[in-house]
Amino acid sequence: SGSSTHADRLANIASVWERDGVLVDPHTADGVQVARRFVRDGVPLVVTETALPVKFAGTIVEAIGREPERPERFAGLEDLPRHVVQLPNDAAALKALIAQRVGT
Repeated sequence: SGSSTHADRLANIASVWERDGVLVDPHTADGVQVARRFVRDGVPLVVTETALPVKFAGTIVEAIGREPERPERFAGLEDLPRHVVQLPNDAAALKALIAQRVGT
């Protein structure tokens, strides 16, 4: 396990973009930050992407100075109705909601 600051996040988004031409989201950048502490010669290291950069456009602009590309399938997404379910901070309540929505 490890930690990553906002400054680390921005630096990793920028360095992955500059080095590899791949734009990563802030959560993935945090994973890159921690993973880099475990790099060993000859040992592959994999960091999986956890979200799309377009979801965090403000942070991406802060890191690389431009908006991330928006896949066509996300056009108008922010104009769709939002669905919010408020739950207490309780694992049993979350499990019950999942069972209700998708079955057991």
